[in-house]
Amino acid sequence: MKKLLPILFFILGFFSQSFAQTDKDYKDLLTMFVSEKYEKCLYKAEAYTIKDETKKDPLPYMFASRCYFEMSKRDEFKEKYPDAFKNAMKYISKYGQKDKERKYASEYEDFFSDLRLAAMLEAESMMDALKYTKAKTIYDQITDMDPNDSGAFLMLGVAQHLMKAKKESELSFKAARTILTEKKASVAKEQLNLMRDSITRYATILNDAGNKTAAKEWLDLGMEYLKDDKEFKVTYDMIAG
Repeated sequence: MKKLLPILFFILGFFSQSFAQTDKDYKDLLTMFVSEKYEKCLYKAEAYTIKDETKKDPLPYMFASRCYFEMSKRDEFKEKYPDAFKNAMKYISKYGQKDKERKYASEYEDFFSDLRLAAMLEAESMMDALKYTKAKTIYDQITDMDPNDSGAFLMLGVAQHLMKAKKESELSFKAARTILTEKKASVAKEQLNLMRDSITRYATILNDAGNKTAAKEWLDLGMEYLKDDKEFKVTYDMIAG
């Protein structure tokens, strides 16, 4: 029994340390961020992401993304950090992979909304410029932010479809369809706008290809969420009316 005691203490200590990691609030990062010390906050957050005891915690990735996002909007950082927005998306994607239960989503709702909107605009510009690979990357990262973002999954599928990546696009379309069918779609304002844009865009692609039935199916899936959206109704009436 005496021989087992050290082992038991080690196990208890390990689990105690694990729970402490999960409960860490990272007030040091919050203080630096609120004080607009973005570089200092970024360096500290990135350091946490590589330490064994904190690299699994989602908040350091969140703060790294927040810092990069703020820096991407300020001229003073443009020369030193030309990829600030790209890195903001990279870190929010990693955050999403760490926070599967979206524990902090409501607490940082405004940040998510602002970053998501900026990402949507960037991805849309990439689609318009026929840079589908870059658009695909951004839409993929948006799905990491919220696994119930049906519009992001659908636009990811459209980008992959236009890239001729058939298997990948089918998986993305399936994910979007499941979210809509099971009525799990997130409904923040910008997410509803992306849902509208993605469904009308894909429905138009299907309709132009002669597959009106499939186009109507997608429009019907969106109707419950978008019945009061005038732009959606125009496309619905034109294709399915």
